[in-house]
Amino acid sequence: MMKQSQEEKYFLNLAGEFAVCAELFKRNVHANITYGNHKATDIIVIDNNKRVLTIEVKTSMSNRFVTGFFQKFPEEKTKHPDFWVFVHINKDTLKSDFYVLTHFELAKIQMQKNNMSEWTKVIGVDNVDIQNLTEYQDNWESVLPNVLKTSY
Repeated sequence: MMKQSQEEKYFLNLAGEFAVCAELFKRNVHANITYGNHKATDIIVIDNNKRVLTIEVKTSMSNRFVTGFFQKFPEEKTKHPDFWVFVHINKDTLKSDFYVLTHFELAKIQMQKNNMSEWTKVIGVDNVDIQNLTEYQDNWESVLPNVLKTSY
């Protein structure tokens, strides 16, 4: 597989973020993409209690997503996103699949992948394979119950 250019990565990441916002809009959820090179989160949403919740979006056309999980969150108490959404875009059809998890659900997956029994900083760069996410496909309602205003 050819290596993606920075511009291709940029557009792929934006496509994923806009796709996640579109899915939330379909569910009557107020969502906004954050912009900039040093942003702390990809998307913010406002729940029914007017709390701001954060979503980290990872987009890939391969079966692997780079998370950098334990590199970014070396301690359990490190400030973190509330949710993660992995967007897999089929490179032939451009159809998107969504995998929606809480931060701690992803931590559990990353710990299992790294054979860890406790939270610790990991050397290298964490990633997650799509087969580890299948149970979270289209998991919008169970992950975001305080955000969803109506069902579709």
